[in-house]
Amino acid sequence: MSPTDADGYNRYTGLLSLKDGDEIIQTASNDSQNYQRWSVVSVVDQGTWVQVNVSVTDTGSAFAAPGSNQSRLLQALQVNEVTSTPPGAFSSMPPLATPDDIIARLGRNLNQTEAARVDALLQDGSAIIRRYAREDFLIVNQDVIVVPGDAGIITVPNTPVISIDKLVALSGIIGVSDMEVTWYRFDGIETILVPDPIMSGIINLPEYWYEALWSRQSFELTHTHGYGDTPPEVEGLLCNAIISELSTPTLSATVQSESIGAYSYSMRRRAIGGGLYATLTDFGMQSMLSDYRKSQGTIAVRF
Repeated sequence: MSPTDADGYNRYTGLLSLKDGDEIIQTASNDSQNYQRWSVVSVVDQGTWVQVNVSVTDTGSAFAAPGSNQSRLLQALQVNEVTSTPPGAFSSMPPLATPDDIIARLGRNLNQTEAARVDALLQDGSAIIRRYAREDFLIVNQDVIVVPGDAGIITVPNTPVISIDKLVALSGIIGVSDMEVTWYRFDGIETILVPDPIMSGIINLPEYWYEALWSRQSFELTHTHGYGDTPPEVEGLLCNAIISELSTPTLSATVQSESIGAYSYSMRRRAIGGGLYATLTDFGMQSMLSDYRKSQGTIAVRF
């Protein structure tokens, strides 16, 4: 595959940004069932071209091998954000609340049985919330990632952004040094505008940077992002769910029951499943965390 397409767009750096586990979808424009999905196994920079090793994960019922149909679009689907945390790592992070936060909402000190369970419940509940939201709710200092620019516009994938610490344009050319960019403009939310180098006011840049195709440039971004404190609604969700769990007569927290003399009743939770996950779901975890939950995105690569 040529490093540039017929319109002059550089696909070289885009292919290099693929990570193990990302998904590539090859589709034909004239038949929705003429497709094949691949999972990226490895990406190798061969100097003048990019070798992408994949495994086939799905094939459409009308799939025709490349060569028999050239009207295709190649899309790279990033299954996770570039800096996303592996699901198993959530259990080793500090909890999103403390026993004191539980006590403040409960209105009394924990008894011996509750105190013996609360730390484990805080750890379990925090891991469930982080796993669902795809967000660790921690500060990451001086995080370094490679991001693509589109017509001089960079969208920072990790929010909220606390500071942009450094931005470097990557040349990708042997003999041409990378260039630190100091003339960018950050909107304070997630978008960085990087005008063409000719607008930088620097008169002694290497000639390459004045002639580079700035609309498709990759950058190394150093930034600080995340949360200094657990958001109040997240802390409240976790604490109230744990209080409900501690107050349940049985350790399963799936059945609530009470007996008054000869009369007794039991009530199952609405959520499917059991344990703390069912409790968090009943307390509105999905709707409450919808603003934090990171979605997937697609990148179209032209042929």
